[in-house]
Amino acid sequence: MQPRERDAWIAVDVMGKKKSVFLEGWISTGDFEHCPKPYTTDIGTAWEVAQRYPIMTLTRTQIFEISPAEYSCTFWSDADSSPIEVPATTAQEAVCLAALISVLTQGEGIEE
Repeated sequence: MQPRERDAWIAVDVMGKKKSVFLEGWISTGDFEHCPKPYTTDIGTAWEVAQRYPIMTLTRTQIFEISPAEYSCTFWSDADSSPIEVPATTAQEAVCLAALISVLTQGEGIEE
């Protein structure tokens, strides 16, 4: 899946945007079609996703000095819910994947 398609998936399923009818990997705002924000490649934009959840942790672990850093993001919908923990190569990927899994497994889409 291309980055734009992943970003559109986050925009639609997590952030509550509408999918473009005409252009694959784009979103629609009223009559305006545009690329989604770079949620999965830009950490600043990924924080917009993270801020939608009341409880979140993001950790960085490095098992061996020669291995690339790995990040782990954990979301809780509330204090009584089960955590959703997702490892990824980058922090923004971990945040976005955890948000998608939260929405898909718990049906917890976020209303705008």
